[in-house]
Amino acid sequence: MLNYILILLGIITSALAQVMLKKSSEFSFFKEYNFFIFFILGGLFYIISFGLYAYILKIFDISKISPVMTIGVMVIVVASGILFFKETLSLIQSVGIILGVISIILILK
Repeated sequence: MLNYILILLGIITSALAQVMLKKSSEFSFFKEYNFFIFFILGGLFYIISFGLYAYILKIFDISKISPVMTIGVMVIVVASGILFFKETLSLIQSVGIILGVISIILILK
């Protein structure tokens, strides 16, 4: 159970890093205080994510865990883009995400 919590934390921290960097891009580059906050948070989440990923690779086969984490991050980042940044998805992109979730289920069985 702890191993799956680590995977979830790795996915969440990697997705948060990307969302924080996207958020930092809404502010003037190196001119606004909020830019630095989100930029630094993005970097910190990437460092945490990297450490978790390195540890997770010791526990699981890379052929199974890498696709699971990549697709998991993709799903969270896409959902964040829709919810927080008002981005849109096409039908084809939606089908791709659904297929990605199905692939995670199949890989973990």
